[in-house]
This record gives sequence, C-alpha cells and structure tokens, in this order.
Amino acid sequence: MRLRSAAVIAALSLPLACSRGAGDDAERLRARPAAIPPPAFDWAHPAAALDLGADEIAARLGSFEWSAAVEWTVSRDGDEAQRVRAVERHRVRQAATGEFEVQAEIDPGLGAGSDTGKDIVWAGGMTYARARYAPFRERPTDHGRDARRFRDESFQIARSLARLLGAALELRPAGDAEALHRPARKLLVTLAKEAAEPAATAEPAPVPDEDTKRRRAFLAGLRPQSAKGELLLDAATGAPLEVRLAVAFGVAGDPKARATVELLAQVKALGAEAAAVVVPKGALPDERKAAGVAAALEAAGLKKRPEEKGSAEPAEDAGEE
Repeated sequence: MRLRSAAVIAALSLPLACSRGAGDDAERLRARPAAIPPPAFDWAHPAAALDLGADEIAARLGSFEWSAAVEWTVSRDGDEAQRVRAVERHRVRQAATGEFEVQAEIDPGLGAGSDTGKDIVWAGGMTYARARYAPFRERPTDHGRDARRFRDESFQIARSLARLLGAALELRPAGDAEALHRPARKLLVTLAKEAAEPAATAEPAPVPDEDTKRRRAFLAGLRPQSAKGELLLDAATGAPLEVRLAVAFGVAGDPKARATVELLAQVKALGAEAAAVVVPKGALPDERKAAGVAAALEAAGLKKRPEEKGSAEPAEDAGEE
C-alpha cells in the first residue's frame, strides 16, 4: 500500500536520496476514554504541533479536510550538472468518528506517464484502496493498519521535514492571526544560529542494499542552509491550521549537491463544512488471485477442482490465525 515519496525518486536519479516516515497515534487515541479531552497544548514548545496526527487533531477540532503540496528539487552543480524536480499533492478527509480518506499523487519529474497516485478509504470498519485510475477494492485483512500508515505519511509530511531540520529549526512568535474564522497564533520559521550537528546513528542489521545505503548516507549528510516560512496554530488547541516552509540543504562531503523543499499544507474545512467520509460506490471485492487465469487453467484441465481431488484445498490463510 505504500506509495514511494517523490523525494526518493528524485534523489535516486542523481543519485542522492531522501525518504520519510511517520508514526501512528491512533492506538494511543483509541486507548483514551471518549469523555477525556486531549491534553492542553504546551505553547512553550510550539514545534510539537507538527507531531500531532490526524486522529489527534480531529479530537481537538472535530472533522476536517486538509491538503498539501510539496515540491522537491535535488541538484548537483559542476561540469555534469544535474537537476531533478518532483511534486507531491496530498489530501486528507478525517472524520471525528475515526473514518478517513487520503489521496496522494506524485509527479517524479521523469516525463509523461511517470506520475502515480493512490486513494485509501477507511470507512465502516473496512479499508478500500485503489491505484490511480483503477477501481476501489476492499482490503479486509488490513483492519485499517496500513491505511493509517499511508494517511500519516501524507498528513505528517511537515513533521518529517521538521525532523530533517532537527535542532536547526527555530519558531518565533509573530502575533495573532486568523484562519478558518478561528483565532490563531502565527510563528515564523528560521534557522537557529548555532545548531548542533545531527547525531550519528548505528547501522541496523541486516546490512542494507546499495540503494538504501545511498539514501541513508544522503539523509545523514543533510545540512540545513536556509529555512523560512510560517505556522498558523489554532489559538485554542495548538492544532496546525496552515504550514508554509521553504528549506534548502547542502550535503556533507558533496559540496556540489543541494536539495530544496517547498511545502504548503493547510486545513481547508472544519466540522459540518468537511465532507463526510463514505464507503466508495462500486467498490470491488478483494481479489488475491486472478479469476480469469484460474478459470482458464481449469478449462484446460491443468487445475483440478477440489471436488475432483476427493479432498478440499487448504484455505489461503490457513495457519495464520
């Protein structure tokens, strides 16, 4: 179900690399009794707003719609100058009841036909998924797990970018504002003058393949050069209503390499103005095996039906209880 980030595709083309991951706060929220409100936001640490997941924000604000656009550019100067530009677009509709829909589209900058996308819906206790232009299918074995992971990779893209900045990220209060007719607090994004170097991480076992090594080396070598932007946080709850970031990185050990990221993420609608999350119309059942191929084999006598064998074939999921 995972959709490869445009940053990874762009980086591999140079070859540099960038990837991101996101956590899932759904289990923590499900463990919290419904009558207990979410904890008050700590305004002494405003960057924590970027750690809030979709479930957490829905608990604070109610149902919402959100969208984001992010542009990645990775380049290398010199005699053999190279530049790759990739664009991502993300949309999330999150219901206060826990149901959600997420859409992600990626144009990796590799020419016509290279763009990809996925739509995921979690509604009525079932995951529905489709690739771009394909019909929705049920995913009964998912139980919402991979659906939430996919949603969080989209929704927490600002958090992933903030983590790439690490200790270099600095937020400065810039007065009051308004977003979606709600009072908000504005914070300006800057780089700390004296940011600590990223801590070295131990190489996990087993030893990764060469592409993975290259991606990890690129991430470990990122050095923030500039950052600007602003956050609009809901004054009552601290939930991020709008995030604008423009960041540039150099790469340690490769002075000709440079990566830039521009992000705009914002909540578009709240409460009753957010469209309901519904089961996709015409969703097809899960199909693990190609029915047409199986029928052709049987017609040719290459696959006997269970009743002709005298015993039933084992269930597909036998032994996986």
